[in-house]
Amino acid sequence: MSCKHLSRLTETYEKWGTSIDTRRILSAAQAATQPVPQALSLNYDNLFGIQRVRNPFSLRPVSYSMLSSYLECPWCTHLQKRKKRPKEAEHFTSLQQGRLFGGSHPDPRLVGTLLHTCINFLHTTDGPIPKDLQAQLLLDTNAFTHFIQHDLLTALQKTGKINLAQFFNELSQRPTLFQSSIIAPLQTYQRELVATNSIVFAAAERFQCKLLSTRLTFPDHPDRGGYVGLVGEFDQIRLRRYKRNGRVEQVPAIIEFKKGLGGKTANKTPKNSLFDELSEEEDANESASEPQPTIAHAMQLMVYWLAFQTRWDTSDQVYANKGVLQYIPMPLQQNLELILYNLNDGTQYQLCPTNHQTALMALIECIFYLDWALKSGYTAASPNHSCQRNALTEIPHEAIQVPVGHTSISAHECYQHAHAAFERFKETVRWERYAAK
Repeated sequence: MSCKHLSRLTETYEKWGTSIDTRRILSAAQAATQPVPQALSLNYDNLFGIQRVRNPFSLRPVSYSMLSSYLECPWCTHLQKRKKRPKEAEHFTSLQQGRLFGGSHPDPRLVGTLLHTCINFLHTTDGPIPKDLQAQLLLDTNAFTHFIQHDLLTALQKTGKINLAQFFNELSQRPTLFQSSIIAPLQTYQRELVATNSIVFAAAERFQCKLLSTRLTFPDHPDRGGYVGLVGEFDQIRLRRYKRNGRVEQVPAIIEFKKGLGGKTANKTPKNSLFDELSEEEDANESASEPQPTIAHAMQLMVYWLAFQTRWDTSDQVYANKGVLQYIPMPLQQNLELILYNLNDGTQYQLCPTNHQTALMALIECIFYLDWALKSGYTAASPNHSCQRNALTEIPHEAIQVPVGHTSISAHECYQHAHAAFERFKETVRWERYAAK
């Protein structure tokens, strides 16, 4: 279905005769405190369910990054678990950090983190910028530029982001690079926010939910299923405002920020990641000046679609039934935009699956099989991945059995099923350049 022909804001779920209002959304704090029965779940045409949870850690939850890494190579994911995050520097120093620059260019990951952090400062309520100053900076480009040049360093230090502060300080000593890497992208972001008449509803908010299966989740195996706990963080949730039939309407949009979208590099290495694979047609049309979103970005945004469902305000249904209900029917087609934002130039891409239901069901099946294989301890090296595992340490594929209903299958078979489901998901992915309505 085209993104231009999504269903109305107020959906009527005719099968159950219940009106679902998809206009009111909740912040993380509101969702956590809303009086909703613990066992209440959202039901999507009985294909799957989603449930709010207050303590996700009892579910042994997984994140998108964990799932995507495991899908790429179970052995490398196992090794990454052992690595500790680098400690934050205790004291700020203005000494030059040559390791932060490769040749004449700064580390793009650090640049992306710095840009993302500054954007969060503009919207979070517990950040270093007062609310009245936030409003001024979002409206006045000159004031925003002055803040970046003179006050952002102090804000980074105040919030304890010493490593970023040192990187920012060194980058600011190179005026041309500083302008192109930091100032210009942030100015583009500020102007785009004003031009599209968008409201930032939430920034850097954590999510947690429980994904439930039904007898229809696995069409050929109705006994398979259970639940998967999902955790993560939304980069940004916006409310897009536009006029329709003389009325001003607001459409929620999940925004995911990326730096560069994985564009081509000068010394391109052989591809070892299934997420880097492009079709021959895409390779032929790809240009270094305009890198395209990848299948990994699509998977991430669709996982966020699932997580966002716990943000719909269901209080009307709960109050109408006096809290005595087990599920609330929800529409699969929703006026919810999935946007990838390129921090390099402000270009936005909207994920528009060719078939929303097919994409969701393939992804959900992939998530369940990955979760089962992951929690079984399956750590085989991917055959197409350049990792260093010694073949002598491999466990026989049939040695690890995973219960998936009335029977059990090997963890290796689980992993193969996940890849098969992922291939079906890939076939539905379609991107469109986003244009404000």
